[in-house]
Amino acid sequence: MSSKIPYVNILQSAICIPAAEEIPIALDIKILPDKNIPPEAFFGVWLLDISGSMAGDRLDNAKESLIEQVKILPENTMFNLITFESEIHEILTNVKITNSSRSDIIKRIDKIQDRGTTSLFEALEKGVGLIREYVRNGGNLSVKKIILISDGDPTDVQVKSGDESDPNYQKYFQLAKEALEYKSSIDTVGALGEHNVYLMYEIAKQSAGKYIFAENEDELKTKMIIATEQTAKIAFSQPTMQLTGILGKIDLEDAAQYKPTVIRMPFNKVNDQLANATFRSFEAGDTYQILVKGKLYLDKSKINMEVPNKILGLEIDFGKPEMKIQQDIMIKFSTDPSKFKLNQDINKKYANVFSQAEEIADCTIRGDAQATQRIQGDETKKIG
Repeated sequence: MSSKIPYVNILQSAICIPAAEEIPIALDIKILPDKNIPPEAFFGVWLLDISGSMAGDRLDNAKESLIEQVKILPENTMFNLITFESEIHEILTNVKITNSSRSDIIKRIDKIQDRGTTSLFEALEKGVGLIREYVRNGGNLSVKKIILISDGDPTDVQVKSGDESDPNYQKYFQLAKEALEYKSSIDTVGALGEHNVYLMYEIAKQSAGKYIFAENEDELKTKMIIATEQTAKIAFSQPTMQLTGILGKIDLEDAAQYKPTVIRMPFNKVNDQLANATFRSFEAGDTYQILVKGKLYLDKSKINMEVPNKILGLEIDFGKPEMKIQQDIMIKFSTDPSKFKLNQDINKKYANVFSQAEEIADCTIRGDAQATQRIQGDETKKIG
């Protein structure tokens, strides 16, 4: 984790406008974490599908990938491996990565064999339970990650593909939200085109994790390795943003990240004047850009004309008390049309990104993994 506050730049859509009780506002936030951060240890839980559909090259490549990951994991990483088929198997739990432990872990991975069906819910429940136990026992690693690898629909708590209204989905999403409460995210790796895209995408999204699509066995091996490399290069684990209305109420739409990949991030409304959102973890050397859009309902009696007014308080918390950025969002209100100034590019950009996010949602429901990845961007791009 970085000890250096990143560069942050904030642009706004409304700069000088006429006074009104209801005004639209949009923000474009750019964040640049330091790129000179060495890989760091983390608490990792790998959930590997070993059901019959994973037999052959899929499982062989997944095992080879796990072995390569073990070789490159930073010292003192806590390694947990759960396999699942009709039953759940705790292959390894709470094993600290050291030079001596790596060879023992690799031997255990080598022995894994395919069998049975796909108890995905029970596996995810176990993974979140390990995170919960680690946090409650005072675990000191800041980054906590679950990596879920599967190529099929769950057979324990079954869901209907193409029907997002199936109430069983919420059972999985509740586990994703619990992981988020413990400052842990879930990266999901959909192996080939036969997995439940909506389920895997939403588990990742609702825990502020990544959805990764592996189109073939070779990609499965490579992308699992890159996902682990990226986890070790996290500079800030799940930062949060808080927006406070100063002159009245605020009503915010979802935040939308558009760099390095596209994803919607919902706001949590605390009260009429306060809302917050959790960002995806920021990795060293990447550029992150996030759009926020909403409406302000102002008390006009509090507006001072022809001078800048503080209308929003913005705070980004990067995970430590001394690592917070606070910025006032100011708007000037005027009766002189010649002074009016807007940045319409931000509104246009938000409309475009939000449209992409909606298209992604449609693709996941249809089960189109290729289109989902094409629109959102490949989460496993190489890092510097």
